[in-house]
Amino acid sequence: MTAHRDRSQTLVPRDAVPPRPETRTEHGNLVVVQERVLADIAHELGNFFHKLYYWSDFIKTDNETAKKADSTAGHMLERTIANLEEFLKVALEYFHPITLNFTKVPVGELLDGFLVHLGSHLNGNAIEVRRDAIDPPATILVDPTRISQAFRIALHHVHEDLKLGGALTVTLGTAKRRDFDGLEMRLDVEPTMPASPLFRGAEAGVEWAVAQKLIELHGGEIVERYEANGRKAVTIFLPLYV
Repeated sequence: MTAHRDRSQTLVPRDAVPPRPETRTEHGNLVVVQERVLADIAHELGNFFHKLYYWSDFIKTDNETAKKADSTAGHMLERTIANLEEFLKVALEYFHPITLNFTKVPVGELLDGFLVHLGSHLNGNAIEVRRDAIDPPATILVDPTRISQAFRIALHHVHEDLKLGGALTVTLGTAKRRDFDGLEMRLDVEPTMPASPLFRGAEAGVEWAVAQKLIELHGGEIVERYEANGRKAVTIFLPLYV
C-alpha cells in the first residue's frame, strides 16, 4: 500500500454523506493545512540562513576579536549546517510519498510497544497508566516501523512539555470515530511550568506534521489540544481490525 490511499476508505462508511471541503479545517490541530507547514518551513529556513550569513561574515571580519573567536565561530557554523541538514530531512519526509508495509498486530502487542516508547522517552517523570481490557481477537493493521516513528514524535513533544517537571496520565482503551471502533491512546499532560508557544520552533511543528501524516495513513487521527491552564491532551486513534 502507498501513501496515496484515500482516508475515506478506512474511516467513512460508504453511505455517508461526503463532508464539504471546508470541514477539513474545522479542527485546527486535527488536519495540518499544507500552507501552514510551508510557512513554518520557509520561516525556519530563513532563520538558518541568517545564522549562516552571520557566522560566515564574522569569520571574514578583519579584527582581533574575530581572529580570537575563529574556532568558536567555525564550530557554530558547523553546528548550524548540521541542524539545517536535520531540519531538511524532516521537511522532505513530510512531502515525500511514503510506502507502508502493513502487518496485522494484536492490540495488546501494540500497546506494549507504545508503553516501551513511553518509558524510554519519559523516564523520570510521574506517569499514571490506565489500561482498559480489550477483548481478543482485536487486532490492528500497522506498519511497525512507521507507527513507532509517529509514537516517538508524539512522545518527544510530551517530553518537551514535562522537561521542567509535571505529571502525565495515560489512558489506553477503545473508542469510536465515524462509526468505526478503534484503539485510543490519550495522554493528559500537566506541566509544572507550561512552555510558552513563542519558544516552540517551527521545526517542532513540521515534525508534528510528519506524525499526523503517518497516523492518517493508518486511517487514524492524532489530535493535540491545549487548555487555558497550561494542560494539554494528545490523543491517538487507530481503527481496529477484527
